Amino acid sequence: MKKGTENILTFLILVISLNSCCIGAKENYLGNNIYLSEYDNVDRRILHQTESCATLGVEIVPMTVLEIADNNKWIIVKTGNGRKRTEDNFFKYWVIKNDYESLPDPETVKRNTTEFDNRQDFEKFLTENKIGLKLSKIN
Repeated sequence: MKKGTENILTFLILVISLNSCCIGAKENYLGNNIYLSEYDNVDRRILHQTESCATLGVEIVPMTVLEIADNNKWIIVKTGNGRKRTEDNFFKYWVIKNDYESLPDPETVKRNTTEFDNRQDFEKFLTENKIGLKLSKIN
């Protein structure tokens, strides 16, 4: 009986060790070491990290990401502090360059990230830079 319990505990420790880095987290790789990381339905942010399931990353866009779209040149994001809010002052909009000759470091990504306090300025920037992406809600 004791040997069986030890085997079960050893097996559980092994399984937990192999999977521990991503337990409870979902990640969506956006390119160039940029990830949409989601730890629950509220804590969802854009991070720069050197590998998937990294325990540390540099925050590029703070929580909570509500909507996103991306391609190989751009990432656009809408963040907010209230899902059910409709007033524009509860939301921020972000444009992140996603087209680099080599893998960028976090500071380069931050320098190439633009934050907007209102949708009008955000949409004007998208039009001026011919960014044809449309935000989609994250479920």
